[in-house]
Amino acid sequence: MFGLGLVQLALVAGGVVIGSTLMVMVSVPAGVAVLLLGAVLGLFRMHGASAVELAPQGARYLRQRRGGQGQWFSVVPLLGGDERAAPTVLADQDVLVVDPGPLGLGPPGADIAVSRDRKVGTYAATLRVAGRQFALIDQSEQDWLVSRWGTALQAFITERNPVVSIRWSEWAAPAGLEEHRRWLRDHLDDNPLHDVRQAYEQLLNEAGSRSTRHEVLVTVTIHSGKVKVGKRHNGDRVKASVELLLSEMKLFAQRLEGAGLLVSAPLSPGEWARAMRLRLDPSCRAALDGRGRSLADTAGEVSLTNAGPIAAESTWTAWHTDGAWHRGLYVAEWPRLDVPARWMSDLMLYNGSVRTVSVFFEPVPRSKSQRSITREAAKIESDSQQRAEKGFRVGAQHRRAARAVEEREEELVAGYGEFFYAGVVCVSAASLTELEAATDEITQVAASVGLELRPLHGRHDQAVAAVLPLARGLAPKGF
Repeated sequence: MFGLGLVQLALVAGGVVIGSTLMVMVSVPAGVAVLLLGAVLGLFRMHGASAVELAPQGARYLRQRRGGQGQWFSVVPLLGGDERAAPTVLADQDVLVVDPGPLGLGPPGADIAVSRDRKVGTYAATLRVAGRQFALIDQSEQDWLVSRWGTALQAFITERNPVVSIRWSEWAAPAGLEEHRRWLRDHLDDNPLHDVRQAYEQLLNEAGSRSTRHEVLVTVTIHSGKVKVGKRHNGDRVKASVELLLSEMKLFAQRLEGAGLLVSAPLSPGEWARAMRLRLDPSCRAALDGRGRSLADTAGEVSLTNAGPIAAESTWTAWHTDGAWHRGLYVAEWPRLDVPARWMSDLMLYNGSVRTVSVFFEPVPRSKSQRSITREAAKIESDSQQRAEKGFRVGAQHRRAARAVEEREEELVAGYGEFFYAGVVCVSAASLTELEAATDEITQVAASVGLELRPLHGRHDQAVAAVLPLARGLAPKGF
């Protein structure tokens, strides 16, 4: 009512009733103070969020500052530091190094990194995925490829499925052309075709300002509480969870390959640590690229002990890790009209700053979908009848909502499944000034493709952790 939610209306109404009573029974100043307090709590908005919505984040932020959890430093020899193993938002995360050979799920010795959330009881593994010139093919083929992605996800919709989350994260950062120039030096130094070399160097100079490095990771998360522990596991739920996770990853990779995607094996510990470092501190990219070209790549490029940050500081408007500032924005509004398969291309190709675009999918069992549809249909029908009986107009919004519920039910009967989904965009920069500029740019680019982004103030550390290849999602849920 009046654009306010139930809690906001209750605060405003409570302020009016209590304030008026105090003005009559006690004193006018006391009543006016209560009236103003109710109005502020119910009507005040900051960055598009009401005081009611900001209250939990504000309380969490104040607890962090009061408890000294806003700043964190790792233990560095000779420098001392905090004995805690990780920042608060990463405190319950660890990594299991798994050899898939004994499980029959991969070549022996090809270790896989399995992320674990000890508090929630979730396990996750990550694949690196790439497409095949999606923007250059016909629209009909683009639509077919997107439908194949949906088919790959569809297999996760079963009753009591241990897979609780699937997410893809596309990380992009402005990149130089040093790799191309190095290839030019290695292959064309002795080549007499000077005109060819000169033309290639000119092409590199023209493309240098638009060069961007992209990396897409797909993470699958299971919940150990839904895993069946068999006799062969000897009561070891961790072993059963890891085995099931790798089996699901193997089948999922096959479905993704059938969808026309290039899929890697699950990330090794070194690859996983490298992905973490690049997202937490993009300034280390040059150093990591140098290591990848040396003998250090035989040791996995980055050790697991160096996957996390050296220092971290959580503020209301950003999260500071090592040499980078991060800000998380969630997708508050998605396009309401039909869009083509490549509708997010402008956002995906944006190369103005370092950013990560992530979309989370949580499969919904069909029985739960049916209950939700029945409940929504009954609610809409009852509301329409009540409006008609009291002489109120049943508007286009109600009719459209009723059609949407009918379409959902028809699709469910036809065999399609439902997912809860959410989107998060994280922007990274070397300073707060650059972060503000990058946030404005990415917000405008997102708006041009029909997305409304809102900053997750007070929770930017949680937003960044959600897009990392970890066994966690947007919010913990009971299973």
